[in-house]
Amino acid sequence: MVRLILRKLALLIVLIPLLNAFGFFYANAFGPRRFVNAVGSLVEREAAPPFSEIYAAYLQRLLSGDFGAISRVPIPDYIRTPLNNSLALLGVALVLVVILGPLLGLLAIDRHTRRISPRAQLILTIGSALPGFFLGSVLIAVILYGSRYFWWGRGTVLPIQGFGLDAHLIIPTITLAARPVLYVAYLTAGLLEHELQQDYVRVALGKGLSWSALLRRHALPNITAPVVVAMGQSLRFLVSGLILVEALFDWRGMGRMFMQTISVSNTLRAAPIFGNAELLAFIFVLFGVLLLLADLLASIVSHLADPRLRRAVERPLA
Repeated sequence: MVRLILRKLALLIVLIPLLNAFGFFYANAFGPRRFVNAVGSLVEREAAPPFSEIYAAYLQRLLSGDFGAISRVPIPDYIRTPLNNSLALLGVALVLVVILGPLLGLLAIDRHTRRISPRAQLILTIGSALPGFFLGSVLIAVILYGSRYFWWGRGTVLPIQGFGLDAHLIIPTITLAARPVLYVAYLTAGLLEHELQQDYVRVALGKGLSWSALLRRHALPNITAPVVVAMGQSLRFLVSGLILVEALFDWRGMGRMFMQTISVSNTLRAAPIFGNAELLAFIFVLFGVLLLLADLLASIVSHLADPRLRRAVERPLA
């Protein structure tokens, strides 16, 4: 266990400066030198000095504790509110994944055949393959269609744009969590189906062990570790889908801020943070740390949940 944690932390230490350098380099080298403004004329940026010179100066400021500032506001303070907004959305979506994923996988099993039912197989296969933003677009279309033809004068049943820890949270959360939930459910159902076809299951059922006792004592403990790892992987899906979901629903979080940093808005006018290298480097590091910590947490929990992994780690090397 200690070796596992040290390897993950070593990877984190190595990747943090790489992510920082890549984000800074992207903003300076691959960021557009010119873009179209509202009237269609080209606006050129001034010629920049060599990247090595810029990055060296940035590192000197960074080592002294200066992360940069936007409109005289330090970057850590500038991103605090968007970060909290994104963490709220991620947290609620992750709770749905942890609860609904294994539950749907369990409900997909037909207790008579001990296999995945054909209907559940179809739903889980299609649902786990569809991108989240597609579901979000469908939900928006359904709500707008319903407000037009079924509940006249009442507006939309659920808000489809804007930020708020209220009804505004429902549609973005469903969109963000849908694919990870179905992914975990699909994996849970597949592992459970394989486990329930083992000889010991037939023996246990022949001796009169109930279905619930069979799942609780034997089948579920044997698939806990890979399901937990799948939940860790689903957190990667959540973080990667955060950018599109926040842009789709105008959720004021880190994903929306990332889009404003690397792209011009729909009105062809750049946001105040457009092309800010210090902010983009900070965002790259933040997303990378979040993904690596999720992987570390999933690995630790899987080792604690599966005694076979603990024995493999504790077994002395030949």
